[in-house]
Amino acid sequence: MGPGLPPALVLVVLSTGLAVATESLSNPSYKPPSVARANTRNVYYLAEEKIELDCIAEGSPEPIYRWFKNGVQLNLSTPENKARMTLQSNVGTLVIDQARTTDEGTYQCVAENNFGKSLSIKRNVQLARMDPFPTTVIQTKRALLGRSEILTCTPPNSIPKAKISWIIVSEGDMDYRDEDSDEGFNFVNLDNRITMDWKGNLYITNVKQEDGQDGDKYVCMANNKIVRSFNQGEDKILEPFGKPADEPVSLLWHSDLKVLGLVGKTAKFKCIFAGNPQAKIVWRRKGKELNSRMKQSKDIFDFEIKRVKYEDAGEYVCEGSNSAHDKVIRKTFVLTVEARPKWVVEPKDLIKGVEENAEFSCEAKGSPEPTVQWYINGNQIELEPDNPRRKLVGNKLIFTNLSKTDSDVIQCNATNKNGFIWADFFLHVLAIPANVDREPLPRLKVAEGQTITLTCQSSGKPKPTVVWFKGTQPLTGDRHVVQDNGDLLIKNVNHKDTGNYKCYARNRFGKDEANGTLTVRKKTKIDSVPLDLELIYGNEATFTCGAITDPLETLEYIWLRDGVRIEEDDPRVSINDGTLTIIDINSKDTANYTCMASNGLDNATATAKLQVKAPPDPPYNVSLRHCYANDALLKWQFDKNQENFSPLQGFIVEYNTSFNPDNWVTGARPSADSREAKIKLSLWVRYNFRVKAINEIGVGKPSAINPSECKTPQGQPDRHPRKVQTVGDKTNFLVVEWETMPQIEHNAPDFFYNISVREKDGNAVMNLVETDFTVGRKEIFINKTYKPYYIIVRAQNIVGQPDNKAQEILGYSGEAAPTVVPSNFELDPDKNVTATSAGFRWDPVNTSTEFMQGEYKGYKIRYWKKDQKETTMHEVFIPDSVKEDSRRKRRQTADNKMRAEVRNLPSYAEIESDVVVVNNYFSSEGSNIVNFSTPEGVPSAVEYLDALYRGSTHFLLEWGEPKEPNGNVTGYKVGYKKIQGLEIGELEVSKTVTKRRVFLGNLTPDTAYRVYVWGLTQEGQGEEYYIDVRTAEHTSDLVRPIIDEVRAAATSVKVTWQIPDIEGRPVGALSFLQYRQLTKNDWESVPEEEHEDFWQEIEGLKEATPYQVRVVTKTGQFGTESYQEAASDPRTFTTTGVAAKKANVLSAGWFIGMMVAIAILLLILIIVCIIKRNRGDKYHVQEKERLRGSNPDDGQDHFNEYAKSDENGVGQSNSFENNPEKMPLEYDETDSMEDYGDVDPGKFNEDGSFIGQYGVQKSPEPANASAMSTLV
Repeated sequence: MGPGLPPALVLVVLSTGLAVATESLSNPSYKPPSVARANTRNVYYLAEEKIELDCIAEGSPEPIYRWFKNGVQLNLSTPENKARMTLQSNVGTLVIDQARTTDEGTYQCVAENNFGKSLSIKRNVQLARMDPFPTTVIQTKRALLGRSEILTCTPPNSIPKAKISWIIVSEGDMDYRDEDSDEGFNFVNLDNRITMDWKGNLYITNVKQEDGQDGDKYVCMANNKIVRSFNQGEDKILEPFGKPADEPVSLLWHSDLKVLGLVGKTAKFKCIFAGNPQAKIVWRRKGKELNSRMKQSKDIFDFEIKRVKYEDAGEYVCEGSNSAHDKVIRKTFVLTVEARPKWVVEPKDLIKGVEENAEFSCEAKGSPEPTVQWYINGNQIELEPDNPRRKLVGNKLIFTNLSKTDSDVIQCNATNKNGFIWADFFLHVLAIPANVDREPLPRLKVAEGQTITLTCQSSGKPKPTVVWFKGTQPLTGDRHVVQDNGDLLIKNVNHKDTGNYKCYARNRFGKDEANGTLTVRKKTKIDSVPLDLELIYGNEATFTCGAITDPLETLEYIWLRDGVRIEEDDPRVSINDGTLTIIDINSKDTANYTCMASNGLDNATATAKLQVKAPPDPPYNVSLRHCYANDALLKWQFDKNQENFSPLQGFIVEYNTSFNPDNWVTGARPSADSREAKIKLSLWVRYNFRVKAINEIGVGKPSAINPSECKTPQGQPDRHPRKVQTVGDKTNFLVVEWETMPQIEHNAPDFFYNISVREKDGNAVMNLVETDFTVGRKEIFINKTYKPYYIIVRAQNIVGQPDNKAQEILGYSGEAAPTVVPSNFELDPDKNVTATSAGFRWDPVNTSTEFMQGEYKGYKIRYWKKDQKETTMHEVFIPDSVKEDSRRKRRQTADNKMRAEVRNLPSYAEIESDVVVVNNYFSSEGSNIVNFSTPEGVPSAVEYLDALYRGSTHFLLEWGEPKEPNGNVTGYKVGYKKIQGLEIGELEVSKTVTKRRVFLGNLTPDTAYRVYVWGLTQEGQGEEYYIDVRTAEHTSDLVRPIIDEVRAAATSVKVTWQIPDIEGRPVGALSFLQYRQLTKNDWESVPEEEHEDFWQEIEGLKEATPYQVRVVTKTGQFGTESYQEAASDPRTFTTTGVAAKKANVLSAGWFIGMMVAIAILLLILIIVCIIKRNRGDKYHVQEKERLRGSNPDDGQDHFNEYAKSDENGVGQSNSFENNPEKMPLEYDETDSMEDYGDVDPGKFNEDGSFIGQYGVQKSPEPANASAMSTLV
């Protein structure tokens, strides 16, 4: 205590400090420091560059930072350190500028405030550097071809360790000095013949000529990325020589035989074998199989185990061998697995209240077992003063009955020989009054039967005690449970739980309370559950679900598929409240479908299963197990759940080839229990395979194509072409044909056909080649008719011919037309000519080869309609040997005549016929022609039959004429049969008609019928023609007719109409016309008819009168439920007549033009008149009128010389159509100037001239004509 300081002041200071300290310990915003974990432990730097060691800590009050180097605190205030070392603002990150060698060391950061010290991990800071390679002379090494060679490399010292590689350097190359990239170097390619050991030495296990690199140097290069430097050294030149010889396998180098693997890391092994041929290296594990984490490198020398586990410990063997010797060299490695320390339970920060307990666990595992050391504020716990409330039990640090002074930062370190782990955490002890942080909801609404939680999460140090009340009654019992955080759990709520709830939180430093209201509604229940469905794909699946809930809530339905909500973005899916519909189902729709009914408070669910029977899903994991020259083994996988609820029946294995990739061919059909198949192959083909599964429903989609292609080697063809024959269709040629061989049978490139030809009685052989494998015909000019030849057709490719011998056949050169002609061809008198048959006879011909110029085959009787030979000729072949059941009978009788009967002749026709003799390809000249006529027969089927319109009880049918009338068609018979499912009823003949359109009525709605039509002649009924057609549904509205044309006459009108063909809509059975005068409202009807031609005429109309007409169609009986009616839009027309003609004149173009011209003339005359009056002249109008032959005093009204139109608006023509001088004018005697707006007729004098300029004078007699009419 300083001198002169009053005791009272000292007491105040002490009291104030104590209060501040107490406030700090009780303030929850205060906490001990905690340093963030650093990313790296090793830090490398370059001289004169910057070092930055991060240290960022959280804590309140703000921590103070200190740094230690090699265990000694750095004094940043010394002149030397102050110039180069600084701490970043607001954090403890240390920045060292212009780094030196002396800055190397171990650094650690300490963050401290009133509540403790937090320590970072220690950081190893090293100066990065790399020494140069020692200076050496270029070394030239001679290497025997086929032997091994080692190029050694002694890497320089480097921090961090340099990466070693080998490059090829040419004599003229400049040193590469790009410090940021290794591009530009010609690196030695490491593969399964050239590799490096882990020290950097290069091994060439089998020297080849290209290893000489054309005299360029092999250079060992070290790369230190931190110093951004590439050092080169130990140049070597390799000179291969000699002749390669077989060398047995030898072991050149191997890594350490005892390998320590750390759990989670990668363990590496290496064996380098030499030999010629190249050594084959195999890695295996003694006593166990290698797993997926154990891989041999692509260059075969290295073996790695990734993410090592304890069970990987054991012996691993590398084996080297080659084909030069049976010797196998083995080397065994022993892997021991240990682990760095790893937290089992990592310590965490704890914030506790006074008088509470705290426990920290520092449990770590590792191999060997790690040791644990505890620290408090960076000091070993053993060196800390004893604390009776703190004790160490095993790896647990326990505090009891905490006080505010127990706030500290604690550290834990777990260490074994393989590493360590460090944890820095704090204990913060507070004294805080109880507080409700999260109050109950003001109004909570739930459904009965639920377990609910009313929130009352509180805070405070020590932890507050929370009690709950409903109204004034405390809550205890099995259904009411207060949680550790203060929340109230109520199990299985019911309507009695509705009410007001209040929670109280209390500790020794204070209390708090909160309340809320709970409302309980009735539970939602499913009262109609959806049913399980098992359907065949393509059908429709419908699930129906019903539910009930509290009447005060709104119910909503949601559907889920295997637990995932179904959205209606799929056009196949529709949801209507509790109904789910899926159309066109497939195997992917197989699932569990859940109906969820919800009112927003709770929900109820019910689930149904949909099983879709469909073709199987595709097999998977299709793999090619082997691919040999003649067969392949394919394997695949297929699970029970892929059968899609229909028993599996088998598989189809398909392949395509490189010759035809779009064509998939069945290669095998394995049974249902097979998962592999052997497929026969051809040579020189690339194959791909896929597999399909089959069940009772059908064949499933194909699998994915096997990932690896099967390619077979080359070989000679397996066979020669088949079906070799000669064709005699070309005279003087030997035409050879054979079955072409597809590419898949070529077995090698350069495939061709070799054709050998030899005349039967000769020795000369003609050899020909066809290189187009798609051609199977060769035409050889012989200039001989029907001569025998021996022919051989062979297959051959670049490899050779098939092993089997090609078959030789006997063939003939081309035939020609026979030189003999049948004679005395006539009708057989023993056979009657019928409507469809006739008998013939003729003299036989000489059938020897010489006359036939080919192989005799028989005769042909030809017939045709007279004068229509080119278009109607038919040929009937009469073979040499006739089968008993042949319809064309030929026989030779005692009179040495050939006889035959021809059937299927055209009926009711004049026919001409002859006979020819034929060989295989040619016919002789025709015999004499026979003329005869066939009687009338029955017609053939009609050309077509169509239902023009379909009503609910009728059809309108139309058909074509018979293709072959075979007589005079007298009419047609129409009938029908009713179709019910697969059954067809009895034939009902409706009517016989003479025209080719008929109305077929009195049918049943929405019913299928088979409708027949037969043509008729005097001989009877012809062939039938039928169609299947269905009547329309009665529920649909009738199609409205559309009027096409209205043709009016003076007293009649003809109307034509059509009825549109609208799918699914019926047409009426009866159609009729209705009409009315334009001025009337009621419609008059003409008689109803079954209109087949869609036109009708109305008679008895008035001349020159406007009318409206419409078409009405109806079906059924009026007053019954089946009755329907539809009408077209009305059309307006006017009958012709005198008045109509006059009206037509008014609308004529020439009349309108004339009226315009007259109006213009009138305007000109008025203007002239006005001008003359202004000049004082008098215009003697009456004199002018007299000169024109008109008497202005005759009392006629010339102004009204055009007749007015009638009341219907149809104007009548005036006298322009007649002689205007002979036809009397029509006028109204009551017309005057007043009718035209001039109320003062006194403005004109008695001769009609204007008198306004002379004053007003009264005329002794009123004028009868208007001033306008005097101007005409």
